[in-house]
Amino acid sequence: MERLFQFLYKYRTFILLVVLEGICFWIIVNSNNYQGAKYFTSSNRLIASITSASDQVGDYFNLTDQNNRLAEENARLRQELLQLTDSLYMARFVLDSSHLGIKAKVIDNSLFFRNNYLTLNKGSEHGIERGMGVVGPDGVVGQVLNVSKNYSTLISVLHGKSMISAHHMPTGTLCSVVWKGEDPLYADLEYLPRHISIAPGDLISTSGYNSIYPENEMIGVVTDVNLEDDATFYEVKIKLATNFYTLTHVYLLKLTGQNEIDSLNLQLEYE
Repeated sequence: MERLFQFLYKYRTFILLVVLEGICFWIIVNSNNYQGAKYFTSSNRLIASITSASDQVGDYFNLTDQNNRLAEENARLRQELLQLTDSLYMARFVLDSSHLGIKAKVIDNSLFFRNNYLTLNKGSEHGIERGMGVVGPDGVVGQVLNVSKNYSTLISVLHGKSMISAHHMPTGTLCSVVWKGEDPLYADLEYLPRHISIAPGDLISTSGYNSIYPENEMIGVVTDVNLEDDATFYEVKIKLATNFYTLTHVYLLKLTGQNEIDSLNLQLEYE
């Protein structure tokens, strides 16, 4: 208490000046309409600025909660989009009676070997058969190799012995897609004649000239084109439509005329 009195006594002149200035200011504001209006306008602006700054600080500290809510909303929308994609894709199989589709989940997937395989959570009990073609939401995936009661393994597009009958969509020219053990995102297009006009951005899809895939299942898009002076065919690199790094679900195709086609092909082998 004694220190307080000492402080007040020491700064008594300054304190008295501040009090008197405050009284004078109050008298001026209350006695003159113009000065009073200016005061209240300025004070309102100051209060508004302080409130705005306070809100901005509060918003900053609420960013974490807002980001979490946005992330949850994005996850929900992504799930709905995946479900819609599945529904639209399966609708193709209902509308197109030439092939039937069975949905399965990828439970194992190799990428970095010369010959790569996938394992699915569906088997013979679910209608899976050896030789069935397999596609994903974005394009071709592979072909069924072995089947057990509840599981099946596939030869991936990323396999040294995989060769897909394809066509160059802008011209309809037949060609083949192979993978040479390099980048899992890319494959090579072979046997496209040099007289055909081809350019980066052209689409490559299945030809339908076998009993594995229906026509026009997407395989990839042309990225690089090279033609040697004495070459008969182009050297073409394509980016695969299917991203095997992120592949989680696939559809197994059963062409309704597959057994009849296979039977005819078997007869040809013995003629």
